Amino acid sequence: MTVLASSPSMDDIGRLLQQRYEEAVEQVRLEALARAELHVTLQGPGDVADAGLLISESAQQELVSAALREQLQRLEAALERWSAGTLGTCESCGGQIPPGRLEIMPWATHCVPCQGTAGRNR
Repeated sequence: MTVLASSPSMDDIGRLLQQRYEEAVEQVRLEALARAELHVTLQGPGDVADAGLLISESAQQELVSAALREQLQRLEAALERWSAGTLGTCESCGGQIPPGRLEIMPWATHCVPCQGTAGRNR
């Protein structure tokens, strides 16, 4: 992951976002391959203990896969906002999301004060 030394511009953030998106696509691809390999292993011969361990691994991989897909969706939505020119605009108050926050979390949809309010209301 690249972190910029000075305050990033929206173009810098767009490039970082694209880089993170490409990394996430690759992670999802690799996770799908690992899941497929595990599925094949589950179909093979083995004892009950092996089957239990493999089922546990399968459940864990499914959780990881779901988290990766969710991250990919967040990045896709952020890329759409960047293309539309709305990345960095708080969805609650319409204010500016600081570039430093976007550099760390380019999928952020709320400024820090609004995110804090949303977190307390959950």
